[in-house]
Amino acid sequence: MTVTPQRNPFVHEPEVEPQEDPIDDDPILGQRESLRGPKNIQQTLAAEPVEEEEPAAPVAVTNATLWLVGASGGVGTSTLAGLCSENVVDESERKPTWAGRALLVCSTSASSLEAAQQLARKSASGQLPYELVGLVIVHDRPKNRLTKPTLDFARGVARMFPVAMTAPYEPSWREVGVTPQASGTRLKSVLRKIEKIARSGH
Repeated sequence: MTVTPQRNPFVHEPEVEPQEDPIDDDPILGQRESLRGPKNIQQTLAAEPVEEEEPAAPVAVTNATLWLVGASGGVGTSTLAGLCSENVVDESERKPTWAGRALLVCSTSASSLEAAQQLARKSASGQLPYELVGLVIVHDRPKNRLTKPTLDFARGVARMFPVAMTAPYEPSWREVGVTPQASGTRLKSVLRKIEKIARSGH
């Protein structure tokens, strides 16, 4: 016969915490879940002088002005506009004028492609205050990491526009302190096409 020892009601048994799986390694934090800065870091930063940014130069709108409109955030409109002439304007600097011409820019992420698809439909039904004259799909990852369903969907979205172009994946553009450069024959061809659309409309 097994005798179960009685539990002493006056002694609290320690709680056993379940073991969690090791956290995935991160290139910034390593195996730490988070990183704490020095105490009062916000007050320290607030006390430091902040360099004032120079106001953006006013956009001179002409018949050759072409806006780059992002289907979603972080797709590279400012980078592409910076590689083009002053006729090509990033919409973050100034919203497209009524009935102005615009190129939509999206990435190869599912959400950005879906947003481009919706904007194409809105443009076709006259629900946008500007005219979408084309699409630029910016690759956000190496081409060997794009799945067939993504490529098929991207081609379908591209066919919804009068003209569609693709800008290659440029990992250096995402690095701190790097000034984007027009490198590679495809990117240079895309930039020439954008300039031509700005000048002639097609």
